[in-house]
Amino acid sequence: MRIPQISGFANFASVKNRGVFTQNPQPSKFPKPDDREIKKDEVTFSSIAYNLKKYNTLPDEIKEILSPKDAIVMFEDMEHIANGSLKGDKIGQGLYSKVYLNPWLEDYYILILDSPTNKDQYIYSKVPLGDSIWEDKDNQRIQLIKNAAA
Repeated sequence: MRIPQISGFANFASVKNRGVFTQNPQPSKFPKPDDREIKKDEVTFSSIAYNLKKYNTLPDEIKEILSPKDAIVMFEDMEHIANGSLKGDKIGQGLYSKVYLNPWLEDYYILILDSPTNKDQYIYSKVPLGDSIWEDKDNQRIQLIKNAAA
């Protein structure tokens, strides 16, 4: 097969009033991103699937107490507390962390770190705290702590 030289290619255009104008392509039949409406089912499904994936990483002792439906709401609120868009009931704090009351689990608390590298530290709180038993894989600043007295 022989390939033609580049000088042999033609430029297809329409000639009007001695000027060369290229033809405009047909308008797209797909809607613009601004014209499309976001459906609630699509957004909700992705949020539910994302949080159910997190629910499967919880320890078995928490899965026995917490239903998946409540866990989805808990994960969303934990994310909002970490971002600062929701206020939680603070029960203690350290130099680089804060501990909040967890309304979904009686003997567990929410630990929010300023950065994921500050894991070993002293936390001053009103209740005795144990070790971290769960850490969010996507946002390592969010952790669950068990009450040491329970």
